[in-house]
Amino acid sequence: MRANRNKILSLVFAVLLSWSCQEVIDLDLEQSETRLVIEGEIVDKNSIQRIKISQSLNYYDTGNMKPVSNAEISLLDAKDNLISNFIYNSEDSLYQTFDSLSLDVGSEYKIQISVNGELLEAKGEILENPTLDSIYYLSEEDLQNLGQPVIGEGYFMFVNGRLNNEGIEYFKLDITVNDTLRNSRGALSNSVLTSEFFGKEFRSLPVPGSFEEKDTVDLELYTLNEDVYQYYVEFINLLFNDGGVFSPPPVNPSTNIKNLTNPENEPLGFIQFSSVQRRSLIIKKRE
Repeated sequence: MRANRNKILSLVFAVLLSWSCQEVIDLDLEQSETRLVIEGEIVDKNSIQRIKISQSLNYYDTGNMKPVSNAEISLLDAKDNLISNFIYNSEDSLYQTFDSLSLDVGSEYKIQISVNGELLEAKGEILENPTLDSIYYLSEEDLQNLGQPVIGEGYFMFVNGRLNNEGIEYFKLDITVNDTLRNSRGALSNSVLTSEFFGKEFRSLPVPGSFEEKDTVDLELYTLNEDVYQYYVEFINLLFNDGGVFSPPPVNPSTNIKNLTNPENEPLGFIQFSSVQRRSLIIKKRE
């Protein structure tokens, strides 16, 4: 009995000793050259077009990414005709067009960026948005009465409509509730859509999430080119990568911005070319 107790005490002392000997080790990670990070959204609706350019940070760097203010940016059509230049606004560190622009659905456009002696280019087509015939919502009681499964509480929103383009289509749905954009990791993963899962005609297509009475809900549906859709998919996979032994090594998402001067020095980020349609409604209790 005494021998077993001595073994247990020895084990406890060994564990305590191992804890006291722990040492924090800083890994000497190789420092890489910083890269440009470009984020842009070019839409069909009459609006100021905006692009953000900043410089990436190394792993141990702290603080925000430094904005790049010395770029020259142009918006062109498919035949390289200049539509507008961009000017840098130091107040919000964004490049923007001089005036509001309306772009043509079904047309292709280019963004050219001259910075640090290199010429970058992104291009994409403004695809036609789906036709939305109706948007409606049902309470959890309504769904239960219809024999539908219910996950969560509150009100649930649905859409009826049809697609207007050939082939597989891609979308991003931004949901703003009471002036707050739903942009969590889970919300982002549910916001990127492909028509592979709902087809050309859709009925009772669920809008992600649930809502409460008196919520003001704003929906913005953006069309995506396949390369930008793929960027979002890779970015979402990166957000959910837990770094475990069975997870793939993290890599930067594939950009749709090409470096025409030095192809091996592609920037990070993307420029999205989209048509957008917006809908707004208030959740009201039915009597």
